[in-house]
Amino acid sequence: MMTGQESTIFETDFPYGEDFDWTAILAFMTPRLISGVESVGENRYRRSFRLDTCRGWFTVTNQPKDNTLRLRIVAENGACPQEQIEGRVRAMFDLDTDLTTIRRKLARDPLLRPAILAHTGLRLPGAWDPFEFTVRAILGQQISVKAATTLAGRLATRCGPECGPGYPEDLRHFFPTAAEVQDADLCAIGITSKRQATILGLAASVAEQKVFLACDQKLDDFVRALTALPGIGPWTAHYVAMRALKMPDAFPDSDLGVRKALIDNGRLPTPTQVIRRAESWRPWRAYATLYLWKLAEMGE
Repeated sequence: MMTGQESTIFETDFPYGEDFDWTAILAFMTPRLISGVESVGENRYRRSFRLDTCRGWFTVTNQPKDNTLRLRIVAENGACPQEQIEGRVRAMFDLDTDLTTIRRKLARDPLLRPAILAHTGLRLPGAWDPFEFTVRAILGQQISVKAATTLAGRLATRCGPECGPGYPEDLRHFFPTAAEVQDADLCAIGITSKRQATILGLAASVAEQKVFLACDQKLDDFVRALTALPGIGPWTAHYVAMRALKMPDAFPDSDLGVRKALIDNGRLPTPTQVIRRAESWRPWRAYATLYLWKLAEMGE
């Protein structure tokens, strides 16, 4: 418990039916965790959060005998927006998607069918906070997942408030908001001046509501708005739309894993060829991307 403060605990169970690959989603999240903000342990995901005036942390554990995920929220005060937290967690673990319909549609393509049959419980991992995820995606441009994760941890440590006493030892900071990042000095975290300018520009645009990281807009409009910011290209915009905004038809056509899965006679397809090939996967190209990544792994 948090020393010297009242805390409120909420618990909720989310049924997921039979098709849910908990191991796969944790395996995807683990190398991308922001140190000090989130963590994965045996059978659980945990992170700190701030939402409205509420601060705290939550833990998600799998209950395989009941086919449910259990959410446990520990809030610093009683003014906890429980429904908002639950909604975000459901999106993180992709619990509200009709996977049967998606698989039936995509399995018509003989290329995707083997990956679909081999990974029936595959889900599209979401994100707790779209701004946090977009910063993480920018940091990950043209570098390894491991390096991007290190940079994200440094940014959280430098710009995010400390959690304070009583939090789990692996949760030390809250990820900073756009307002907290826009005037920050990012020189010490180890990124180029251009990358710093991109993150600061994103933070200012979000804080000033010039760019909206929300799902209630058209995919093309969002991509157009985000790529108008210096240093952000279509791959980043579609990746953010795909995971942070849960837009099911987002499609990072220039992604190397996608292109590797579509190799024909030893030749990588062009972006135009990739886009043409993906037409039959609409409106579920984001999920097709997941299966293409699996195909690329299978071919390595």
